[in-house]
Amino acid sequence: MSAIHRRSIMSLIVLVSCHAVLVAPAARASDSIVPTPGLSLKASARLRTGGYRLTDGGSGAIRISGEGFVVDCAGARLVGPGKGTGVGIHITDSRNVTIRNADLSGFRWGIVVERSIGVKLIDCHSSYNNDLKPGTVIDESGHEPEDQWGGGILLRDCAACSAQRCVAQYQWDGIDVIRSSRCTIEDGDFSYNGNWGVHLWDSSRNRFRRNRAIWCTTGGGKLYQALTGWQTYDSQAVGIDHNSNENLIEDNDLRFGGDGIFIRANEGPITPGTVVPPRNGSHRNVLRGNDCSFSPNNAIEVDLVDDTVIEDNNCSNSHYGMWLGYSRRCIVRGNTCVNDTAHAVEIENGQDDLFERNVFGYDDRRPTGQLVYLRQNGRDKTPSRGYRFGNNLFYGAGRGVLAAHTEVSLDHDVIVPIDDSTQLVSGDSASRAIERGTVRGTPDFAPRPQFVLPNRGPVTLKPGAAIAMSVPGASSSRPPPVIEIDGIPAWVRRIDSGRVIFWMPDDFWDRPAKPSAQIRAYTGVTFSEPVTGLIPWAPGRARITEIRPNPANLGEVVVANGANVTGGSLLLNGAAVRLNQAAASKMTFELPEGILTTTRFNVVWERGAGRASSRTWPITFAVDIPSARLPHLVSATFEPLSLKVGERLKVVMTLRNNLPIAALLTTKPAPPFTYAETQASSEMGITEQEGHLHLRVTSDNTAPHDSGSWPYLFGFDRPALAPGETITVTGYIRMEHPGEREFRVGLVAGGFRFIDDNAFRTRITVTK
Repeated sequence: MSAIHRRSIMSLIVLVSCHAVLVAPAARASDSIVPTPGLSLKASARLRTGGYRLTDGGSGAIRISGEGFVVDCAGARLVGPGKGTGVGIHITDSRNVTIRNADLSGFRWGIVVERSIGVKLIDCHSSYNNDLKPGTVIDESGHEPEDQWGGGILLRDCAACSAQRCVAQYQWDGIDVIRSSRCTIEDGDFSYNGNWGVHLWDSSRNRFRRNRAIWCTTGGGKLYQALTGWQTYDSQAVGIDHNSNENLIEDNDLRFGGDGIFIRANEGPITPGTVVPPRNGSHRNVLRGNDCSFSPNNAIEVDLVDDTVIEDNNCSNSHYGMWLGYSRRCIVRGNTCVNDTAHAVEIENGQDDLFERNVFGYDDRRPTGQLVYLRQNGRDKTPSRGYRFGNNLFYGAGRGVLAAHTEVSLDHDVIVPIDDSTQLVSGDSASRAIERGTVRGTPDFAPRPQFVLPNRGPVTLKPGAAIAMSVPGASSSRPPPVIEIDGIPAWVRRIDSGRVIFWMPDDFWDRPAKPSAQIRAYTGVTFSEPVTGLIPWAPGRARITEIRPNPANLGEVVVANGANVTGGSLLLNGAAVRLNQAAASKMTFELPEGILTTTRFNVVWERGAGRASSRTWPITFAVDIPSARLPHLVSATFEPLSLKVGERLKVVMTLRNNLPIAALLTTKPAPPFTYAETQASSEMGITEQEGHLHLRVTSDNTAPHDSGSWPYLFGFDRPALAPGETITVTGYIRMEHPGEREFRVGLVAGGFRFIDDNAFRTRITVTK
C-alpha cells in the first residue's frame, strides 16, 4: 500500500470513529420512504416499492452516509436519465453500512462507494448504466484509474467493503475497485460488459471469488462478438493495473473475454534504459481455479510483473493460453491449455518462471507446431532464462518447447510423440536446454484401444453445476486430465481419489442448446470412449437449439429452432433481422444486406429490456463465401508513369461482382474525384460505410500520413452492383513533391477487411 493510500485510509478511520451517529433500528415496512432526487439517508430505511425516475443534482440521486445501519431497497427500481450522467446511490464516509436489493439503471454509475470502511452491497443489481460505443479506445496505459466512464459499481478509496451476489451487466464496466484494499466481491455476475468485468487499480489484498464475468469485450459488434476477426481494444473480464498487489482471483467463470485476466505494467521502467522492473507494477497476485477459455487474444496475460501464482485455470480455446511477457518468478501449476491457436504459452524475456503439472495440447496434430515458445525478443538486453519445467504433459505438437536465445531446464515431463521426429524441447544455437528424465508417452500414431470410463451409463450434465466422474489414472499429483464435452475442454475444478470434478457451463459455450453431448477424457495415453451426457435445460428457459445451415451461403434462408423464443427479436451482432417466420420454437430469416466476405456473427434472441428482459446466450453463426465468389478487382492502371509536380496522376480501376447477390457500393466521393497528394479521405470527412465496397489507393511514401496508411478512398457512381456486373472508377491524385514511388490499389469491404490488397503495383516518377 502506498504511503498516500495508507494516510487516506487512516484518516478515514479517524473521521468515522470521531463522527457521532445515532443508529436507528431497522425500518418497518409501514415506514418505507419514497425515493426522491437528493434523498439523504443516515439511518436504517426501507425504500417504497415502485419505479422511480431520478436525477443526480451533483452528489448522487440518493445519498447515504453514516455508521452501522441497513438500507433495504427491495422492490424499488431506480432509473436515471439514461444520458451517461449522475450516480444512482452514492455512499460516502460510511462505516459498516449495508445496502440490500438495490436495482439501478440509466446512470453513469449505478452505485458509488467512497471513503468508506465495511460497506456491504448485498443482492444489488446495477446494470444498463453508461456504456461507450463499441470499438471506443480509452487510455489504458495504467497511469490513471479510468473510472470516469461509468458502469455498475465503483469502490473508491475504501477498505474492507464487499459486494455479495451482485449483478452488474450490459454497460462499460461491471465493478471498479480503485485505491481500495481488503474488499471482497463474491458470487456475482459481471458479464456482457463492454470494457471490464472487474478492474483493480492501486488496489491490493482484495478477493474476487466465485463470480461470473463472461463476454466482457468490445469491438465490431454489440458487446459479444463471434470468435474470429474482432479487435477487443484491451477489454478484459479481469483487469489488474497500477500497483495492485496480492489480490486473489479465484473460482470465476471468465470465458469469452477480450482477455480472461490481464495483469499489466505499462507505465515504463523504474530505471531509464531498462525494461524491468516497471513503475507501479502489480505483483504477487494469485490467479487460481478460473475458466478463462475462449479469448480471441489471451486467456491469461501477465506482463512485466513478479511472483504471480497461476494455478488450476482453464486457458483453452484461446489465441494464446498464456502470454507472460517479461514475467519473473511466476508459478504456473496445474493449468489446462488445450487447442490454443498460436501457443499454449509464449514468453518473451521472462526469468525464473516455474511450470509444474500443466497440460499443453492440441487435439488436431501439428507436426511443425510447438506448444510453449520461450524467447529473447532482441529489442533490449533483458535475458530470457531460468525457466524450470517439471511433470508437465505435452501432446499434439511436433515440439513441446521451442527456445530462442533462452535457458530452460526440464525434469520428468511427458511428451506424446505424433511422429518419429517429435521432440520435447529444441532451440537455436544461443539457447541452452537441460532435459532430465523425459517420458515419451505411447506414440500418438500407434494403434491404441480407447480406454473405458467407469461411468458407462448416461451422465447428467446439469447446466451451471459441478459434475463428478471417475477417470482412471487421475491424480492431484499429476497434470489434470482433459475432460472434453463435444470436443471442448471443460473447467476441471478438483481431483480427488480418481474422481474428477468439472463444470458444465450454464450457457453451453457459444453453441446451440443441445439435449445431449459426448464426454471423453484424456490422461496422456489416449482418449476414452465417449460417454453420453444428458443436459436438462430448465423448461421455461429461452434458448436456441439449432441454426441451419451453419455456415450459410449468401441467398439461403436460415432456420433458427429454439424453445420459448416468441415475441422477441433475433439479433445478428446486435442488429435485428427481419423474420420471415416467428413462432415459439422456430424462426426463419434471410441474411441481411452488406455481407461481402466470409463473416462471423453472434446470434442472440431477446425480448424486453433491462432487468426484466429475457435472452438467449450468444451463438456463433458463420456466412462462408469462397474467394472465387467474392467481388474482385479485374484491373487497375496508373498513367502517366512519369509526370511533373502539380500534374494529376490518373488511376482507372475496374471490379467485378462475383457474388450471387447485389453488392452495396460506397458513393462518396463520387467519381471522378481528385485528391492532393498530401490529403487523406479521413481528414476530409470521407468515411467507409460498413457493408459497402470502396476502393483504396496508396504508395510507399504516404507522408505526412502514417507509413502503411491508405489515404485515398474512391467511391462509385451508383449504390449497388448486380451479380456478374463490372464497374469502372476513375480517380486522380495531384502530385506535390518529386521523387519515385510505387502506387498500389485495394478493394475494401467496409467495416470488415481488404478483399484485394496491394494489387496492381506501379512505379511512378515525379519530377520538378
